[in-house]
Amino acid sequence: MLGKLKIFFGGFFASSLAQQVKELYSSTLILNFAAMAISLFEPVFLYLIFIKTHDLAGSLQLVLYFYLVVYALYFVLLPLGAKIAKGFGYEHTIALSTVFMVIYYACLFAGQFHPLTLWIAAVVYAIDKALYWPAYHADFARFSNNGERGREISNLTVLNSAVEVIGPLGAGFILKFYDFKILFILASVLIFLSNIPMLITKEKVQPKPFPYFEAYKRLFSKERRRYFWAYLGFGEELIAMVIWPIFIYLVVGDFLGLGLISGFSIILATAVYLYIGHISDKHDRRVVLRAGSIFYFFGWLFRLLARTVMGIFMIDSYSRITKQAVVIPMMSDVYQEAKEESVMGTVVFFEMALTIGKILAMLLSIALLNIFVPGWNALFILAGVMSLLYLKF
Repeated sequence: MLGKLKIFFGGFFASSLAQQVKELYSSTLILNFAAMAISLFEPVFLYLIFIKTHDLAGSLQLVLYFYLVVYALYFVLLPLGAKIAKGFGYEHTIALSTVFMVIYYACLFAGQFHPLTLWIAAVVYAIDKALYWPAYHADFARFSNNGERGREISNLTVLNSAVEVIGPLGAGFILKFYDFKILFILASVLIFLSNIPMLITKEKVQPKPFPYFEAYKRLFSKERRRYFWAYLGFGEELIAMVIWPIFIYLVVGDFLGLGLISGFSIILATAVYLYIGHISDKHDRRVVLRAGSIFYFFGWLFRLLARTVMGIFMIDSYSRITKQAVVIPMMSDVYQEAKEESVMGTVVFFEMALTIGKILAMLLSIALLNIFVPGWNALFILAGVMSLLYLKF
């Protein structure tokens, strides 16, 4: 009986992790612990700064303009980040990105005293993202295992879920009894420590060119148009990452409540992530993705009814589960294509396409906030419509 249980549950876990993937796991967990301690509260922090001089809709628009600057610059810098990663190595580039991440948080914290530094923070954040994401995706794509890639992604998602629970909860307590200064300092220390696992073993680097304008040719190529439209769906993620936390904060009323809702909804969703990774490897990924897309779309419609703490908790949990039913099989496919064709070309195309989706989502959100006040439901409907683009994959 125990043997059968071991075989059954063993099917949910990756068993042939390459050393490079193990190092990436360790580094990502430490980095995400620090990032999750801040990122959940980041849009709320910006909102509270902007609301001092603007009304509700005006403050939301300024938060969106902040991220519009970030993603517009990120779109331009992405091929340069890929070029650096190809020349200096994936792990070294990830380590370099952490320097800019710490500078970003320092500028963000200073923004409450000198608002101009918020826009400097936006520029620094774009540089951080341009260095980190091409290198991260390329590293995972190159060293992940074809036969269990879905489980490798879901296992990392589960491990990240643990730090995503502890991070927001810990940050909520810090903000309850201390302030953002302490939170930023602790996060910065952890960000630098995240480099240790990757730099234990020496990375073998064979510098290769990455033509800047080739990335744009690939982005708008006719043969990749279907994937381009599918990745535009990630525009809804911007609303989930920026608008939804602000909405929760206004309903709950404090940072600790925001951290508690996020933490417990992650706990509820975690076990399902393993199952999604398992069926992504054993069955047709695209069937899983299509089903996940439809269920996830309803998650955005349910948000139209969310006006209580319990309602928000249930909807947040449901949305996290159904979103992973989209992300895990999709990323498995992206990494497989990257390994079979062009590692950096594929991951840069993916990041550039989803960035256009997020820019489009921000522009449409700003337009809607000029019509509807406060406009929550309009933004949730927009996100739901954009999530249906995942079906094009």
